[in-house]
Amino acid sequence: MIIFLLILLLLVVLILNAFFLYIQQRGSKALGSQAPKVKMDEGLEESTKKFLEKTKEEWQIKSSYNGSKLYGWFTNNNAHVTAILVHGFGVDHNSLNVHAQLFDKLGCNTLQIDNQAAGKSEGKYLGFGYIEGLDLLDWIKELNKRKPDQKIVLFGASMGAATVMLATRNDLPKNVKLIIEDSGYTSAFDILSYHCQKRYHIKGKWLINGISLMSKIRAGFSYQQANCKKALEQNKLPILFMHGKNDFTVPYKMEGKLSTCGKFPKKDV
Repeated sequence: MIIFLLILLLLVVLILNAFFLYIQQRGSKALGSQAPKVKMDEGLEESTKKFLEKTKEEWQIKSSYNGSKLYGWFTNNNAHVTAILVHGFGVDHNSLNVHAQLFDKLGCNTLQIDNQAAGKSEGKYLGFGYIEGLDLLDWIKELNKRKPDQKIVLFGASMGAATVMLATRNDLPKNVKLIIEDSGYTSAFDILSYHCQKRYHIKGKWLINGISLMSKIRAGFSYQQANCKKALEQNKLPILFMHGKNDFTVPYKMEGKLSTCGKFPKKDV
């Protein structure tokens, strides 16, 4: 009987570990494939191409979370405002080139970063915004060291949006002035539950809790720690919420749950 229970326990651990790797290892597509290409407004493709031709400084820092080397690219407009752009799940900084060129066109400096386990940056596991939010603090410190007296805008899309929201639970420097979140989710647990039901037609509460435990053991955080609603309850910075009703990855209803958290200046679009 004891041997049977041990075998069963080992089987459960192996299954949870397999799910953990599927969801959080580098290159994971657990939240779906890349977004389909859409026709850009006239001039956007040309503007983005011109932006990519501009000289960029490659920056490197070490994550205070786990020591991974992280990379970012700074475009200098000799401005007093810098936008830090945080990309989403399963992609890298290039996914936000069109967004970066918009900030560039406004005259801002831009810092595009590769999150852990993405692009050129080191790291084994995606953090659903928890690890990335802590790394974002390191990027802000690096920016303030290299370019003091900057006003900082934090922009994030999808998991990057969760990242910038989760970062607000910390004591951010006073020169961080604005948060822009594009299609962020309420929590890691919520977005995984949504995809379990949407893609696999199962209610995966117990499964996700088990994978969360495996994440705590292997990646150092549980899904409960990646809770944007709780983070926003402590936030005091103004936030622009941007969500689309045809979003195939993050349900539109999450916008209402996020924008009603806490007491801070906010705008919905």
